[in-house]
Amino acid sequence: MNKANFWEYAVFFDDGDVMNDNRLRGIQWQKMIGDYFTPIYGGGPHQWAEGNIEFIDGIIAEYNINLEVKKLPDYQTFYIHCIHRWITSMFDYVGIESPPEKKHREIYFEVVDMITPNVKASFPGLVNSIKVLHNQGLKLYTSSAEHSEELKGYLRGMRVDSCFEKFFGPDLINIHKADESFYEAIFSDIGLEPKKAVVIDDKPRFLESAKKLGANVIQACLTEKVEPSFQFHVNHMDDLPKVVEQVIKKVKK
Repeated sequence: MNKANFWEYAVFFDDGDVMNDNRLRGIQWQKMIGDYFTPIYGGGPHQWAEGNIEFIDGIIAEYNINLEVKKLPDYQTFYIHCIHRWITSMFDYVGIESPPEKKHREIYFEVVDMITPNVKASFPGLVNSIKVLHNQGLKLYTSSAEHSEELKGYLRGMRVDSCFEKFFGPDLINIHKADESFYEAIFSDIGLEPKKAVVIDDKPRFLESAKKLGANVIQACLTEKVEPSFQFHVNHMDDLPKVVEQVIKKVKK
């Protein structure tokens, strides 16, 4: 295959259970949440961790319900409200008065900046595969439901953030990762034909959304809970460059 043409194509990485193992990441977040809040505000580290878990479990369940019935506000409005709830619910759980609302966003991004680069939860082979794809001339992006600053922090911790062109993040397009409109906005933002996109995700619903637009998809089956349901899939991140090449070869036929 003529690898000189790789620059025409772009690879889009989801994060949770694609780049990072959510189970390992969650454990590390709980410890570091306590490390941040306890010295500044008091309370026990385990209390902050428990408060964070309670909030995360509740907000995810609520988010998924509203996503299905399409009752979510625009992303920026949602995210500001989410940060406010995150702060107030944790402080209520620990039994300490919350800081003023005008400080909530600042606190949140201080936490993100402290924790994300220190998380060590990437799947084996991921970092090397990112470097290989980048060195082949492929443009790399994220396409995750997480905020762009969180994604940037995780990749900075892996020391591969410079391999990426942009960190999508619904915040960059103000559209939730819910259906094909998310990918449509991303492709439009960078001026990319969908047929030149390779989308990597673990969830079939998002892969189907990308396929509807004409994008090529690879399913990440890196945890025991994900079974392959697409022709192109990876069970180990070491295999990703080879599978991406197979996808592009098929497109060029």
